[in-house]
Amino acid sequence: MHTYLKTFNMLLLLATALFSQLEDQRVNILHPKPDMQFWVDRIEVAGVIPLGTEVTVFGVKTFPDEEGLFRHLIYLNPGEVLIPIREIRGEQTYFDTIRVFHRQPDHMTPDSVFINNNVPDELSIDMLYPRSGNFKGSEISLRGRTHPDAELLMNGDTLKVYKSGAFATHVQIYPGDNQFEFVANLNYAQVRDTISLSIPLAEETLRSLVEKTAKPRREFWALSGDYLQLGIRGPAGVHVYFKIPGVTGWQKMNEPKSGYYTAAYHLIDIDKELHTHVLYKMGLFSKRVRSAPLRILTDAVGGLTADEDTRVYDTPDSEQLLFPLADSVALQIIGLENQMYKIKLGQYRTAYVWADLVTLDPEYKLTTPFFLGSMRGVNEGDWAVFRIQTGKTRLPFEIKEKALPARLELKVYGAKQGWEWTTYPEGDSIIAYLERSQPEDMLWQMDIFPKQKFWGWYGRYEGEDLVIGVRKAPEIHKENPFANIRIEIDPGHGGWQRGARGITGYAEADANLRYCLKLEKLLLEAGATVFMTRRDDHQISLSDRARIAREDSVHIFVMAHNNAPGASRDIREARGASTFYTWPSAKALSDQLYPHLSNMGINTSGKVARYYYYLTRQTEYLVYLIEGAFMTNPEEEMFLLSEEGLDALAQAAFDGLEAFLLDQAEIP
Repeated sequence: MHTYLKTFNMLLLLATALFSQLEDQRVNILHPKPDMQFWVDRIEVAGVIPLGTEVTVFGVKTFPDEEGLFRHLIYLNPGEVLIPIREIRGEQTYFDTIRVFHRQPDHMTPDSVFINNNVPDELSIDMLYPRSGNFKGSEISLRGRTHPDAELLMNGDTLKVYKSGAFATHVQIYPGDNQFEFVANLNYAQVRDTISLSIPLAEETLRSLVEKTAKPRREFWALSGDYLQLGIRGPAGVHVYFKIPGVTGWQKMNEPKSGYYTAAYHLIDIDKELHTHVLYKMGLFSKRVRSAPLRILTDAVGGLTADEDTRVYDTPDSEQLLFPLADSVALQIIGLENQMYKIKLGQYRTAYVWADLVTLDPEYKLTTPFFLGSMRGVNEGDWAVFRIQTGKTRLPFEIKEKALPARLELKVYGAKQGWEWTTYPEGDSIIAYLERSQPEDMLWQMDIFPKQKFWGWYGRYEGEDLVIGVRKAPEIHKENPFANIRIEIDPGHGGWQRGARGITGYAEADANLRYCLKLEKLLLEAGATVFMTRRDDHQISLSDRARIAREDSVHIFVMAHNNAPGASRDIREARGASTFYTWPSAKALSDQLYPHLSNMGINTSGKVARYYYYLTRQTEYLVYLIEGAFMTNPEEEMFLLSEEGLDALAQAAFDGLEAFLLDQAEIP
């Protein structure tokens, strides 16, 4: 199962497992780290246990999973907490203690004065970001914390210290060494800290071609007819040539930027599959440099997905998620880039899947379209369900929601209509009309028009059927709008996935959970059925969050987060609450919530349609994302630290949900 697809979690596990091998088989603690701060009282102690090692936490034996990961929940008392960990391996016993801090809730007075209940006993300067070292950018926000009553200077200039103890400033970084000295003074005590950021004055002078920059840098597959993008670094102002053995002789490259050499070669007139490399040389007699392996295909290669959570991406960088696929789906592979297979979907569309989620199998290469069988519709509880006979070969399919007119657009790649019998559900159906079409020779399409607004839909394979479900709207009454509504609240991040960090060390994982528990209380009091993906500080994957909501059969999924800007942005300027959604049916939730966010006493920063978020792309329920405030903004962090700020955020989330449901109740 690919680590990138199973979130940062599994990648971290593999890396830390290797690290523990090198560290004399000692356990590697993922969470918590020494001196970490928490604003919730139940946290997860987690780590990777080497084979043959026994680990106890507070004297309780832990039990690792098949990956060697152990997870153990503990309660924290207020203040400093020492977590004892014992490792036993053979006749050796090791004892470790991790110190963490359980902070007290802060408060905001009616006139917005911040009351800090966690003032340090001693004067110190704790730099949160950045660390000293080499730097690639041109500007950065320096941030840290000190005593809230301290006078703070940076290179002799006074910096504001907020009531939380946070301080921040945005600076330019110039070539060479940049020194930033911080001095804090309080009651005749003084402490200092220095941050050094360096940008090399000039790049090193190259004397030969740099082999590690030769493209392709990893194994690469291309299809005859593609353009192959080539490149390599070397000394500036010289002649550099490339050659693809079996395809082309030596050809001169361009130098669009000093020391960077590029070329694009059209792979034409290739009628036999080739396994080769790209060769580079500088001048006539220099050493040849070889790229990673290059495979040139003359036709698609058959493949079969091998994981139930195979995901299809728009580009080979795993960020732009298009749609999910099941296991045992036939793929037409026409390339390999960055360890992702390039697949063909229809005549003009391509996409990417992780290569280690696919088994190559020539049996699944499609030369002619598969013919779909009949389509049968039935009502199953709250769902209208349609089953399309596809046979033993599962074809890639994509289903998305369209706004005008409201409909579901189902595309099955590699298919044509066979037996054209279509049966609508008997009785009162939520489906108004079904419309079939064949936009391309290898692309079959069905548009599903509902009688109502969408409240959830799905597409999946069950045996030899492609199954499409559309959910009936719940009954909503103005006098009690929450009565029939099932809501999943999802506090983002958790465990070793801390999310954004405030300047004081406040983690988004804690802020999210704190206001979600308040929102849960408001919803329960209003009569809703409420579920939580987590109620304490533990790590949970994105796919597990989606699975939990499906199993809970919820109508609405609330993604609860807080925000942070990009590294180069001035963190003092990045502020404001916002909402995000993907599908048109969730836009109304975002629209109804947004005005209430502006009543919290902080700015708002926009309603955003974001197509590629994994969780906002879930479809079996209405899902939207709340970004409450910017953790990295000193003033908004204080808002999120305070009980009153979290109360306001929870109330805004509740009011938005209530307004949405009341609006739906008015629709006949």
